[in-house]
Amino acid sequence: MKYYFAKFTRKRGQVEVKFPDLAGCVTFGKSWEEAYENAVDVLAGWLANAEAQFIKTPSSKKKLEGGKGELIPITVDEKILKNYEASKRFNVSFPANTLTKVDEYRKAKGLKRSSLLLKAVEEYLENHAVEV
Repeated sequence: MKYYFAKFTRKRGQVEVKFPDLAGCVTFGKSWEEAYENAVDVLAGWLANAEAQFIKTPSSKKKLEGGKGELIPITVDEKILKNYEASKRFNVSFPANTLTKVDEYRKAKGLKRSSLLLKAVEEYLENHAVEV
């Protein structure tokens, strides 16, 4: 599991969070718990949207120690990271009867059509890997 250290500092009635290795990757919370949850989210969002040259290899705790605040390792949440990935719209054609079945199924499951199709494609790719 990949993780980055975040520096948590209490200031003005809130907890500020900064990732020393990732410029501009900052957040805060009213409590330590909220700050931690926000840190997990902002880390994934930052990594999903940053240009490759700005994503550094995580530093060791020893290298980052010193100064005010507490260093806490924050694991990169792959599920959240995936939610931040950019989507691209495209058109696809299905036979009418198949699309009717898709819509009946997705409505029963409370899904959007695109969410169902994405899950189906991901599952298919996982189970039918192609050697490249």
